[in-house]
Amino acid sequence: MKSEAVVSTQSTGKKDGFSFKTMSHLKLQSAVPGEVKFKMMVSPTDCNIYDTMHGGLGASLVDLCSTVAIISKCQRWGISTDMQISYLKAAPLGKEITIVGTCDKAGKTLAFSSCLIYNENGDLLLKGQHTKYMGTPLVDMEITEK
Repeated sequence: MKSEAVVSTQSTGKKDGFSFKTMSHLKLQSAVPGEVKFKMMVSPTDCNIYDTMHGGLGASLVDLCSTVAIISKCQRWGISTDMQISYLKAAPLGKEITIVGTCDKAGKTLAFSSCLIYNENGDLLLKGQHTKYMGTPLVDMEITEK
């Protein structure tokens, strides 16, 4: 059964905002505390001039999916302090990708997370690390099936 991530406007800002639009393209595959897995089809609006997924979208996916993994583990919303991303292979237009966000460690003030993006063959396309300051209080976030 396919699922869709639905994130409340309290956790992403305006319903027509950037995070909400990006998350609305993702199909939730699984979620346990500390790890989330999404799938997404690379569409024309996701692509650069070479008809592959734009690197900026890859960075946004690292940000969003690793943040959802952190929230799933510690129910707190953080503020990004740094991200590191390695682009290993292109994701072509029309192909499905899998995004796995993991909360590696969450402490009192910092949370460390990672994100891996794979193609349909299981090849690693992108890997990212994300650190967040965790001073922001509890967020109202829900992941529901559609």
